[in-house]
Amino acid sequence: MANANRKAAIITAAIDLFRQRGFASVSTRDLADHAGLSRSHIYHYFNDWEQLRREAFYAFTRDQLAEISAGLDDTPPLEALERYLKDCLPLSANGSWALWLDAWDEALHDPELAQTYLQVNAQWRAMMAGIIERGVFSGDFRCRSPDRAARQLFAMVMGQSNDLLLAPSQEAADEALNEAMEVAGLLLGFAARREL
Repeated sequence: MANANRKAAIITAAIDLFRQRGFASVSTRDLADHAGLSRSHIYHYFNDWEQLRREAFYAFTRDQLAEISAGLDDTPPLEALERYLKDCLPLSANGSWALWLDAWDEALHDPELAQTYLQVNAQWRAMMAGIIERGVFSGDFRCRSPDRAARQLFAMVMGQSNDLLLAPSQEAADEALNEAMEVAGLLLGFAARREL
């Protein structure tokens, strides 16, 4: 197996374990057993455990971002914004959502992971800002600063997602989406055209 493929396989195995057990509950030994490799083999590809965790978290979030962005460019801005916000609100406390929260907690103690986390959040906000910019260009939205509106909406929906992880339900997620869209309407000038 080529080096790049082996490294990618290690990252995939790490993401799988992080989803199952939580970001802080996986050791190098756990990963080596899961991937069928020796611990020294893992360290051939990564300088240390922290680097592996950062790269795995980045790969995990990159894949999620690509999945959510698929098809949004061809979707009308209001519908794209609603789909984006809906995808940010968990219906369950499954491993993918818990991984975000675990990584945030670990980032409090790992400055390099914190930088990766902030970089990832910036990419997610940039995607929302792009949707808002398209809406401004098409006349669907009115907004002087798409970046600022995206930052405000992102902060709100991330707070809602954290609450949903503690008590997930379809009803709570629907209510959170309605509230997020109501605030989006106030920020972007479409509230009068949308029934919530």
